[in-house]
Amino acid sequence: LQELGQLDAAVKSYERLLDIHPDYAVGHHKLGLALSALGQIDEAIKCYEKALAIKNEAPEVHNSLGNIFLELGQNNAAAKHFKFAVDFKSDFEEGYNNLALALLQLGQHDKAIKCYKKALAIKPDYYLAHNNLGIAYLHLGQINDSINQYEKALESNPDYADAYYNLSYLNKYTFNDPQIT
Repeated sequence: LQELGQLDAAVKSYERLLDIHPDYAVGHHKLGLALSALGQIDEAIKCYEKALAIKNEAPEVHNSLGNIFLELGQNNAAAKHFKFAVDFKSDFEEGYNNLALALLQLGQHDKAIKCYKKALAIKPDYYLAHNNLGIAYLHLGQINDSINQYEKALESNPDYADAYYNLSYLNKYTFNDPQIT
């Protein structure tokens, strides 16, 4: 139901499931995802915390909780959960990308770059990590490295508008270039 966009129905289904199986960590996680998509952030956090109380070694749940904290600007808490995620699942490219986002927000550019590189070592065509690595390089004034990463993002996903925007910011493309129009 959740994948079909029927979030309210998904919430009710997960709640019924958890009435029957209250110690089902995956159910709490899925309920949290649905509640988060509905904008019920406090309730989503409670679900993620309940899932972690049942099974702390759950990288996807730590990642989901980290994403909420990142959105709330609680970057230390976000980084902590993303770190747990990659510690539990060393090939979790999304976890490394998200950890790097939090580290970048904390001003830890070098650590963020290392995490983006780990994400890309796991999944070389991960266009989000390429784009974000470009942003990290830009923060350090490494313009050529930044451009290189934005272009790699576009090699992996030619429709990724953020990479075009970032390149246009660096005057690599202008409004009339055929790649943008």
